[in-house]
Amino acid sequence: MTSTHPNRVSLPDILTSWKQTTELIFPRVCASCQTFGPSMLGAGALCPLCDQLVRLATLNLQTTTLPGTRLPVVSAGRYEHELGRCVLAYKDAGRTDLSPYLASALARALTCLLELSEGELEPAEPIYLVPLPSSRASIRRRGYAPAPLLARAVLPLLRSPVPVKVADALAQVPAWARTSPGQHRSKAQKTLGIEERYRQMQGKLRVGKPALHQLGRYYSLEGATCLLVDDVFTTGASLREGYRVLSHRGARVLGGATIAYVPKRQRYNTE
Repeated sequence: MTSTHPNRVSLPDILTSWKQTTELIFPRVCASCQTFGPSMLGAGALCPLCDQLVRLATLNLQTTTLPGTRLPVVSAGRYEHELGRCVLAYKDAGRTDLSPYLASALARALTCLLELSEGELEPAEPIYLVPLPSSRASIRRRGYAPAPLLARAVLPLLRSPVPVKVADALAQVPAWARTSPGQHRSKAQKTLGIEERYRQMQGKLRVGKPALHQLGRYYSLEGATCLLVDDVFTTGASLREGYRVLSHRGARVLGGATIAYVPKRQRYNTE
């Protein structure tokens, strides 16, 4: 006969109680509205209200053309309110716990981009997500590179008829090594027009090297099908430079995807 112990506490119950106690002592703070307390118990990086608002903000996809090219760029939402604060917190406040929310938004944009590019896909050939790189100084300051981290988080969420992989095929050129018109910055980036900003970006990106490049491995981009990935689309200067570098090495770039875009009126109101 098997005896039961109604007062026995299971391990999951202990872990749940420990988590609840920890959250009371070290309250979780919403990355968007900064609220804390009962509404955040058991929540993720966002309170229930901000969670819902971010989901709603990323339902209306925006498709535009990358300036100077014919490439489509798809963004999940506008860079404002809750979504804007989440992107900013993810990039500059160390809130990497926002990754699931932002990856979900980016997945919508990439799915739309894949549908737009369906006629150009080769069934047996993989597609490479190429994230826009951060500078070494930014990576040291943050401890991570936002776009590459998101590109990897989005992979399990994508439904694609062809294999999708991440390739860190772009890297920033150190300031001392730049010899292009973008070598010297004369104005703050946010005060530049589209073409001026692109000229400032020229020469700042190069083809990156894999982690094992010392063993003879290098990115072979000839004929590779690529999609550019970034967090925010403002003027498109970074995406355009990424497109130039990859295309120059023989890659076939079909477009770009971002979490958010900055509306023109907002872009110029901040100048």
